Amino acid sequence: MSEINPQENEAQAPEGTPTVKLKLVTPMVLILIQTAAIVYSLRAATVFQNAIGLYIVPIVVVIGLAIWWLRAKHVSKRDRIGGLLLFIALLLLVAVTHTGVGSRLVVGTLPALTTTIVVFLSITASMAWSSRRLITIAAMVACTAYFTALRVDDIGGNLTPIVSWRWTEPPVPADAAWASETQEPTRSITLPAQSGPGDWAEFRGGNRDSRLSDVTFSTDWDSDPPKELWRRKVGLGWSSFTVIGAYLFTQEQRGQDEVVVCYEVATGNQMWASPISERFDEAMGSGPRATPTFHEGSLYTMGATGIVQALNASNGETLWQRDLKKDTNAKIPVWGFSSSPLIVNDMVIVFAGDPNGKSVVAYDLKSGDVRWTSGEGKHGYVSVQLNTLADVPQLLISSDIGIQSFAPDTGEKLWEHLWQVSTNPRCVQPMVPDGNSVLIGTAGGKGTRKLRIENENGQWTVSEDWTTRKFKPYFNDFVFYEDHFYGFDGKRLMCIDASTGERVWRGSNYGGQILLIEDMGLLLILSEKGNIALLKATPEGQEEITSIKAIEGKTWNHPVIADGKLFVRNSLEAVCYELDVTS
Repeated sequence: MSEINPQENEAQAPEGTPTVKLKLVTPMVLILIQTAAIVYSLRAATVFQNAIGLYIVPIVVVIGLAIWWLRAKHVSKRDRIGGLLLFIALLLLVAVTHTGVGSRLVVGTLPALTTTIVVFLSITASMAWSSRRLITIAAMVACTAYFTALRVDDIGGNLTPIVSWRWTEPPVPADAAWASETQEPTRSITLPAQSGPGDWAEFRGGNRDSRLSDVTFSTDWDSDPPKELWRRKVGLGWSSFTVIGAYLFTQEQRGQDEVVVCYEVATGNQMWASPISERFDEAMGSGPRATPTFHEGSLYTMGATGIVQALNASNGETLWQRDLKKDTNAKIPVWGFSSSPLIVNDMVIVFAGDPNGKSVVAYDLKSGDVRWTSGEGKHGYVSVQLNTLADVPQLLISSDIGIQSFAPDTGEKLWEHLWQVSTNPRCVQPMVPDGNSVLIGTAGGKGTRKLRIENENGQWTVSEDWTTRKFKPYFNDFVFYEDHFYGFDGKRLMCIDASTGERVWRGSNYGGQILLIEDMGLLLILSEKGNIALLKATPEGQEEITSIKAIEGKTWNHPVIADGKLFVRNSLEAVCYELDVTS
């Protein structure tokens, strides 16, 4: 860089005069906007708001500052070009030192570097240009050194990097943590033919609505917290638990194998593990996503790469196996196949995402043969569910195109509501609060819509009751209780009036997943940070009763309560708590 060139500025003013200081007004305003957007995004509820504050606004600010800098006639042309090239070089340095998931830090470097430049040019305004230039360059290098010294360990639910210093011990990969332990022997178990009243046989429970009935327990956790029965390491994955009698089942990634695992409820000991040579890796978290489904002594599972299986639940023996990619033209989504199998009559039904009439696939329960295919949805982080609307049992699936309904036996399309999304996938299950209504939630700017479903002499009518942009659930499912919906607008807990769609109250940034304890009128929340909180399900406002730290690490898996025990897990560990059941 060189000294200021008077010939490039017709109204050249001495350093430190008001004329020169005014030249910093534009970048200062941009930096203030950028800072406000970042602060807002860090407190924001949704991924969409977070992306605006952390990614879009800083990029716009950089473009604005680059234009301002290149047109700054009070600075020599060589300094302008040299400064811009230095800025680009420092960004490239951060980029080459952070690959894979760490590349998100490059965007994080943008606001830090732009703020550093403007701040140091401002505080050195009274100095000679040679000193200002040197100090500002040194500050830019120091800022870059800070970011290159960081290591990205994970990505949070709001897409922000979770970082630590490069010289600290990196976290042990979850599947490596499992592999470090002695292999456990395979043991056959005895299971009932059908699930019982206290069991949890499939994803989100019997109606896939995360609603637990006929259970009450003590909430005096401050003086008498739930007793921890066991805690153990598990493999990667976002699967939840299926609990049948004395045993529970889940899916994990263990090295290069995707594994369905059976554990003993009382001890956490592994009883058997059924592996397949499949591995799925993704920046937000590797491993399987779906939850096993139990039916008449068998487990039905879907892996992240699309392998659908029937297993003998007593020993993990494979009964049949299908590859969803071969049965349809579906490709592995960027987030992996995530549909938990649904058992209806003598079929197992999953979402595939082939828009050419094979969005939903029904397999024969005993043989695994394809019974029917239907639907046009291309992508979604959802599972098929069975509900009764207008007195007709039907299959519901929400996806990128909206929501569709199918006849269970044949796959015939009964009705659909088209509401297209192209960016954020639909991740939450449809909610059916009554016999004529269904709720479909969408992340990003779309929000949530309540539909009225009517059937007159076989003619289906779908009408919109209301749509709200104030409730934009991402991957956090929601529940229904006494004419109100409780769920997450991104990470922030909310209460929505079911009849109007109006927001009743807006609470804290819990994130994570939610379970309704119906007989107690309580919400159990397993937060993204592994905390368990109990709150009253009331429109009067957020009221937390008690909470405990349950588990370490990023936690997105759905919690389960079965037979008086609370089960939680993530990609690091699983833990079982005994609740003080009162009835």
